[in-house]
Amino acid sequence: MIQVWVNMMIVSMLFFPTKELTFQPKDFGLAYEEAWCQTEDGVKIHGWFLEAKGSDACLLFFHGNADNISSRLPKAKEWVERGVSVLLAGYRGYGKSEGEIKTGEDIYRDARAALNWLKGNKNYPPQNIILYGESIGAQPAVDLAAQEAFKAIILEAPFTNLKEIAKHHYGMAPDFLLKDFPLDNESKMPQLKSPVLIVHGTEDEVVPFAMGKRLFDRAPEPKQFFEIAGAHHNDITEVGGSDFFDRPFRFAMRK
Repeated sequence: MIQVWVNMMIVSMLFFPTKELTFQPKDFGLAYEEAWCQTEDGVKIHGWFLEAKGSDACLLFFHGNADNISSRLPKAKEWVERGVSVLLAGYRGYGKSEGEIKTGEDIYRDARAALNWLKGNKNYPPQNIILYGESIGAQPAVDLAAQEAFKAIILEAPFTNLKEIAKHHYGMAPDFLLKDFPLDNESKMPQLKSPVLIVHGTEDEVVPFAMGKRLFDRAPEPKQFFEIAGAHHNDITEVGGSDFFDRPFRFAMRK
C-alpha cells in the first residue's frame, strides 16, 4: 500500500496530462486519421496519423510530460511540410486516451502500442520509421531503439535517468522510491541500433545541457549533437528557428 502511495506521488511530480484538445489537425491545414492503439494491458491510446502524400517515411512522435498531442501539432506540421508523415502518439490519461499512468512501465507499453499500430495499420517497416522523443518522450524512443533498428532516432532535451533528474529538481531520490519507474536513457544508449541526433538548448533549466552531452557520448555512431545556443527547455523551437527542423530532417533522411 505504501508503494502505491509513493507511485502516485511520483506520477503527480512527473506527469501533467491535459484532457482537453486545444487544437485539431484541421486548424493547421492537416489531413488526419484517428489512430486508436491497443496496449498489451488493454488500454486504448489515442493518436493522430498525419500523412505526407507520396512519402515512404513516418515520424513516430513521443511528446513530453505536459499537455497532450494537440500542442505538438505545430511541430508535426513542419515534418509533414518536409514530406514526412507523422504519428502523434499520446499516453494513457492524456487527451482522448483511456486510463492513467501508474508506473514508469506504462509509457513504454503505450509506445509499443503506437509502434505496432504504425506497423500493422500503415505497413511501415522499422527502416522507414523515425523515432522522435521530446523530453520525457525520449524514454520510450530510446527503449524502442535499443531493441530494433529504425531509420533514425531524434532526442529533444533528453535526461540521463530519473534518479539524476529528480535530484536536480528535488534534491533527493532514494532508489527504493523509484523502483517502479525504470526511466533510464543512459544505460540504454550504447545499445542503440539506429543513427541518433540529440538536440539540446545550452540554457535548459529543466533538463541540464550536460545530460544531453553525456547521452551523446554514450551513443554509438553514427550520431550528431545539435547544440542550440541560448535555448531553454520550453523555447528551444523558437530559438532554434528553421534549423530546429531542418537539421534533424537532413540527418534522418540522408542516404
